[in-house]
Amino acid sequence: MKSSVKLVILAAALGIAWAGPGTSYAQDALAVITKRQDAMKEQGKSTAAIKAYTEDKADLAAARAAGAQLLASMPTIPSLFPQKTSMADYPGKSYAKPEIWAQWDKFNEGVKSATAAVQTFNALLAAGDKAAITAAFGKLGGEACGVCHTPFRERKT
Repeated sequence: MKSSVKLVILAAALGIAWAGPGTSYAQDALAVITKRQDAMKEQGKSTAAIKAYTEDKADLAAARAAGAQLLASMPTIPSLFPQKTSMADYPGKSYAKPEIWAQWDKFNEGVKSATAAVQTFNALLAAGDKAAITAAFGKLGGEACGVCHTPFRERKT
C-alpha cells in the first residue's frame, strides 16, 4: 500500500512539474503578444499625430516628436516576435503569420527597410518643409509599415 501511495504522489509531482513550465510559457507568450500589440498601437498613434500635422490639425513639434518615437521603436520590433507567438499558436490573440519565423531574414530586412524609411522621413520633419512631409507621408505606410504588415500580419476581421 505504501508503494502505491508513493507512486501516486510521485506521478502527481511529475505532472505538476511538467505542466508548470508550459503554463508559465503560455503566460509569458501572451504577455509578449500584448506588449507587441501595445507597441504597434503606439506606432499607430505616432502615425496619426504625423497625419494630423499634414492635415493642419497639429503642429510640427508634435509631428517631430511622433517621428522620433517611431524611429526609436523600429529597431525593437524583432524582439517583439519570439518564436511560438504566431496566430497559429494563439488564434484570436496574435495576428502574426507563421511566415515571420519561416522567413526570418526577410522579416528582419523588412524591419531594416522600414527603419531606413522612417529615418528619411524624420530628416524631412527636421527640415520642416510641410509640402515635402505631406508628400512623403503618403508613401510612408507602404515603405515602412506595409513592408512587414502586408506579408506577415493577418488582418483582424
